[in-house]
Amino acid sequence: MADPSVVLLDHQDLRHYEIAILEGLGVPLDQAEIVVDNLVEADLRGVDSHGAHLVELYVARLRSGHLRPVTEVTVIRDDGATVMLDGGVGFGQVAGVRAMELAVERAKAHGVAAVTVREGTHLGALAYYTLPAAEAGCFAMAVQNGPAIVPPYGGRSGIFSTNPFSWAVPAGEELPVVYDIATTAVAGNKILLAKKRGDPTIPEGWANDVHGRPTTDTETASAQNLCWFGGYKGFGIALLVEVLSGIVAGSSFGHTEQTECELVGNRRLAKGWMFLTLDLERFCGVDRFREQMDQLIRDVHNTERAEGVDRIYVPGEIEHENRAERLASGIPLPVALVEEISAIGADFGLSPLA
Repeated sequence: MADPSVVLLDHQDLRHYEIAILEGLGVPLDQAEIVVDNLVEADLRGVDSHGAHLVELYVARLRSGHLRPVTEVTVIRDDGATVMLDGGVGFGQVAGVRAMELAVERAKAHGVAAVTVREGTHLGALAYYTLPAAEAGCFAMAVQNGPAIVPPYGGRSGIFSTNPFSWAVPAGEELPVVYDIATTAVAGNKILLAKKRGDPTIPEGWANDVHGRPTTDTETASAQNLCWFGGYKGFGIALLVEVLSGIVAGSSFGHTEQTECELVGNRRLAKGWMFLTLDLERFCGVDRFREQMDQLIRDVHNTERAEGVDRIYVPGEIEHENRAERLASGIPLPVALVEEISAIGADFGLSPLA
């Protein structure tokens, strides 16, 4: 029986609708297509916290004037294998695509490349950038910081963001491996989406309340006071992300603000990030890498399984299967979210999304 709280939408219908909204707010078509492709790919892969759920946030930022509708990416410094860019407080996805294209290009030329961006904004799911680089024959890594919302391990006041981290590598006959996580137990958007869906509870270990007390109650859970995955170990990785995407990139970090945008602290809009790429041909050779990656993946798949485990996955496989299923049957969106996006679309003369 169909779930009455969910609407299945064709990915192309969702894509066209979201593009029309962004165009209505002054975003050029080519840039709107990049932003929306990032959102739709997240929804297709089952990363619902980084898909259509973000439309309302982006619209609010555009309407407030804090997010610039036309993204202009400029070069601060270019030393060949290393490049520093400025995203102009425009859409992070537009600057992100440019940065990763540059990182792959420079890795092919130099063997290794690092591209940083300051004055960027929300990138969306990081796998969107690392996966194409892997498919181009590179190892790719991406890190990004953000608003000062999450306390350090053992603290109560926010210093860090969820500080996401992604890496990806190609394979041969097997699927590419792509790892994409928040260094908190979950992204804050998962808490917000749970609230939007009306979920009564969230899993233990996701979040604390505003006083720093662990909770599973959705309403009292804070989308900012999140738990670190693995406790202090996840926090240590988050600190590395802050160093690379904040200090190294010349962006804001911790309580230090280095931005022209007036939104700072826990409302910080301008973020920094680093993309790191290796041309695998320069090391073991990309063909050999693909063959041996296939073997490693098969070793994982063929490991003796623990009781009750039907299948062992490597990172990215579940998302790939989600994508295939949702391309065929549609993207499931909560009715409340569809109504929210439809209300925004009505401002631009669009019919309801569903």
